[in-house]
Amino acid sequence: MKKILLKIFVFFILLSEVAMACNFRIANFGDKKEGLNIESLNYEPLMMPDRFGGENIMIPLETICKNDKSFWDTKLILLYVENRLVRIQLYRPLMDDRNLMDFAMKKYGQFNLPEGLPKKEWRGNYLWVKNTETIEYIAANIHDGHAEYLEIVGKLYEDKMAIYNEEIGKWLDSRE
Repeated sequence: MKKILLKIFVFFILLSEVAMACNFRIANFGDKKEGLNIESLNYEPLMMPDRFGGENIMIPLETICKNDKSFWDTKLILLYVENRLVRIQLYRPLMDDRNLMDFAMKKYGQFNLPEGLPKKEWRGNYLWVKNTETIEYIAANIHDGHAEYLEIVGKLYEDKMAIYNEEIGKWLDSRE
């Protein structure tokens, strides 16, 4: 009887931990940007249309995840292409931690880091392919430090992302 009660107690603790986790998915893949409930954010997001048919909507994650300090100073970037959400990105620059890595490993699965290399010094990427999404974690050097990225793309929109990225690549190549 004690084992059953203990298992039930542990289950409720784990359930409450999951319920308290930050839900940064404020829109679903394929949604139109007009369907985004901006008023509920109590924050006016930065909207940046680009020349490639996309529009990035940037929101500080602390406006959504007020109680989760591990996400503070992280930007939520929603990419709309042809007025449809195709990518959700978390961007965390210049922070002295690996909070996005820890989150990604906990949510999507562990991956091995080089033995003997401190986690904060690792640079690279890891890809998870789940049922309806492709998730990529990236730790990269940037000017004056490093940044973490977590990109989530719906599998139905991978072709749109490829075309979008190809247009960016053509433009970058033309600037040589």
